[in-house]
Amino acid sequence: MAVYRIPIGLVLLVLLCAWANYSCPYPDLAKILGDPQKFAGQRVAVFIEARIVERTEDGFILAQRGHHLRVLTKIKEAPLGEFVAVEGVFQPPDRLQAEAIRLAPGRRWKMAVSVIPVLLLAVLLPMALRFDRRQRTLILQQKGNRNEKSF
Repeated sequence: MAVYRIPIGLVLLVLLCAWANYSCPYPDLAKILGDPQKFAGQRVAVFIEARIVERTEDGFILAQRGHHLRVLTKIKEAPLGEFVAVEGVFQPPDRLQAEAIRLAPGRRWKMAVSVIPVLLLAVLLPMALRFDRRQRTLILQQKGNRNEKSF
């Protein structure tokens, strides 16, 4: 079994995450507010890092990466600071008539907990592998034994 599978798998995972982030088919709030006439009357979804920052009489203000959007809805008890996904029809220049709203309670906690496995990999992987410069291979270090196994 080649040890090269581990770093190659990690690189592929990072590339997959980057591709998903940059090729998202949904426009973000900056793109919608940058060209409001293009999205006028269209059904849009705002959900990546979108938080409720203020309540209004007719809904709430949604913030995403520094941009703000007024969401028109009948929901009056929207929790401030909570992550949310909103789908609806965009009305220029900065309004969204909400058709579906999904709260994401505990999202901050989930994000914090998801960092733990990444930190464990970052610490444990270098402890388990050693790069041999002469052979240009990764070597799996055996626990308690000075004999090392090369793949």
